[in-house]
Amino acid sequence: MLIVVGSYNQDLVWRTAQFPKAGETRIGLFSQGPGGKGFNQAIAAQRLGSQPLFIAALGNDALGENAQKLAEAENLRCAWQLFENTATGNAAIWVDASGQNRILVDLAANRQLSPEHIAAHADTFSSAKVVLVQYEANPAASLQALVLGRKYGALCLVNPAPASTDATDLLAMADIITPNESEFTSLLQQTGEAVSTESIANLSSGQLHLLARRLPCATVIITLGERGMLLSTDSGVEEITAPEVIVRDTTGAGDCFNGALAAELAAGRTLADACGFAVKAASCKVERAGAALTMPTRNDIAARFG
Repeated sequence: MLIVVGSYNQDLVWRTAQFPKAGETRIGLFSQGPGGKGFNQAIAAQRLGSQPLFIAALGNDALGENAQKLAEAENLRCAWQLFENTATGNAAIWVDASGQNRILVDLAANRQLSPEHIAAHADTFSSAKVVLVQYEANPAASLQALVLGRKYGALCLVNPAPASTDATDLLAMADIITPNESEFTSLLQQTGEAVSTESIANLSSGQLHLLARRLPCATVIITLGERGMLLSTDSGVEEITAPEVIVRDTTGAGDCFNGALAAELAAGRTLADACGFAVKAASCKVERAGAALTMPTRNDIAARFG
């Protein structure tokens, strides 16, 4: 069984040929839909047959009501904590013609998710094989989830996104961390390394492996966009190349990777096999515009990549 503790955000999306510069106005197309790193990851896992439990917080408002209906439509099991005087989380997302994005998030209710709400579901954690958290929910609640996961022998995954300097306790509890290039840079900078995201992108797998060994986690998985991903462990390093795709929208690609990785590990797959499948899942996702509701199924991935 997989438990995902994290965020729900309503995504407010603007698509434009080119991002506006400072002081510039550009014409774009607007749409909205469900998102949030936790929800995206849980939906990705659900569509892959994992049947996860998603634990998150919502405002008692129209967006929160819509979130609950969407989860029911997806047959996603949820343990919501509702707040009367806090809004449901929301995100402003810009997507350009190349599929790249820029995102600004108001976490709102997500930051109110309480450790007590997590602890109330301790019995469920006793049967969990994998617990997955990110940085968009209240760190104290995420820490409680990892504590319970460790207590009952679950594998603890931490997706350190978005980059933060106030979540060191979560890293200390992780069996696996899954940063992207910018998050990996942030983690290294917190250890005193003078690195930049631009320099990280140009490093060899061996160089990335040496840097990963400086982080306080035995297993580090670095997602590298169109390059694929790198798996660094105490036993060595392996780089998995991403298949060639036509990128429409990178929003949620990292979440798709994490949801697929967690689902495969919960199903008993080896770490290397889970990573390979997760790369295919994320590659399938970037060919689709949107976030949670465009997560691929196993049939989608098989049809695309075999």
